[in-house]
Amino acid sequence: MLSPFENLSAKARIWIYQADRRIDQKEEQTILSGAEKFITEWAAHGQSLLASAAVFHGYFLVIATDENFNLASGCSIDSSFRFVQQLGGELQIDFFQRTNIAFSVNGEVKLIPMSKIKEEVAQGNITNESFFFDNNIGDKSELEDKWLVRADKSWLKRYFQTSASVL
Repeated sequence: MLSPFENLSAKARIWIYQADRRIDQKEEQTILSGAEKFITEWAAHGQSLLASAAVFHGYFLVIATDENFNLASGCSIDSSFRFVQQLGGELQIDFFQRTNIAFSVNGEVKLIPMSKIKEEVAQGNITNESFFFDNNIGDKSELEDKWLVRADKSWLKRYFQTSASVL
């Protein structure tokens, strides 16, 4: 059962799919149209799910379901993954490329391969005050206060730690 994203409970369960490139406006409309059709039919054990989808910052497809209405099952979650894979294939967008870290730089999303993080820190392009998107959050309320995280307050802090000098 389709619901406007903003009407879902703050505790609605979310899945964040980060695109490997910027999603243009036409692609966003295709994504949202496809998501609307998928969500209208999305069910767990024959029970409709109250759900929605949104695209944020031109890079992130977020699918949410309010489990106070009905719980998502393993099979229903798998079907949403297949939907996103199919959608990505049609649009030539990889939503499952997990080696890029998305940073917010001057209000824009910048993807940096994990293998280049140390280099980017050394060059000063990423600092302890840089913000990145933690796509491992679990519910809608966390989009507001836990999705965008300072690097030094996350697992990235190891790149900014210096050894105490021995004198």
